[in-house]
Amino acid sequence: MKNRKFLKISIITIPIVLIGVMIYLFLSFQQKKEKINALKNIPVFSLQTIDNTLLKSQDLVNDQTKVIIYFSPTCHYCQAEAEELSKTHNQYRNIQWIWVASEPLKEIKQFAHEYGLDKQSNIRLCHDAMAQFYQKLGMNSLPYFLVYDENNHLIKRYSGATKLEKLLLESTNERK
Repeated sequence: MKNRKFLKISIITIPIVLIGVMIYLFLSFQQKKEKINALKNIPVFSLQTIDNTLLKSQDLVNDQTKVIIYFSPTCHYCQAEAEELSKTHNQYRNIQWIWVASEPLKEIKQFAHEYGLDKQSNIRLCHDAMAQFYQKLGMNSLPYFLVYDENNHLIKRYSGATKLEKLLLESTNERK
């Protein structure tokens, strides 16, 4: 008798739970897809730079490629990317680099100074104080790269460690 009652409850409960899980997964997928679609053009943003000015999306130069890198100063991969850029930045003078982190501004400034990124006119380091920009990006790992063309259209997205040379080469090939 007990087994029959348990079986009846299981027959009703299991499909309801499975339907609930399927709905949750579908809605999560839709949200992620919406975030990715919103990135097809540079998202609207206003971020504080390490020199206490505001960098707004409309301030970006339109006739240049833009690379937005969401990073953490303590991330080893991010440090490797910064070191690579500091050694090769002269090759990428025609690219606007926007590095964004949500860590305290002091840590971002130290990071920029350590890798000499604060001395380059085409590299901006920004503070995402409330992690609002982070939420717009729909990312899942650091560093996170968004490469936009001269017309502010998304060329490529990358998550995780990526060599800058590979990132830019693949992005250039995507345009062809």
